[in-house]
Amino acid sequence: MTQYIFIDNYNKLGTMAFSRTVFEQIVHTVTENVMNHSNAKGEKKRIMINSPAKISIKNNQVFVKLEVTVSHNENVAAICRTLQEEIAAALTAQTEMVPFRIDIKVTNIK
Repeated sequence: MTQYIFIDNYNKLGTMAFSRTVFEQIVHTVTENVMNHSNAKGEKKRIMINSPAKISIKNNQVFVKLEVTVSHNENVAAICRTLQEEIAAALTAQTEMVPFRIDIKVTNIK
């Protein structure tokens, strides 16, 4: 399995390498923020992450796979789209030119 993704910088002075661990940390931070975000104290979590995100690098592209459980009274599509957008925004902001794909699988509704 590839451990790094390499990007040539704009001024042609060298190459940057992003470790798979970097992407794991970014996704972990975003998912923690989404899980801990609630509108009122005592409110049930709208989404729970079942296990840490699985990050893989293939053909110079980062693949993020995430399994979640969603609360039964939530709009599943909207929750997953919001989570994808948050992860995509964080990856874009911190790694700029790295292509990625984010797959979210809902494994349970509680």
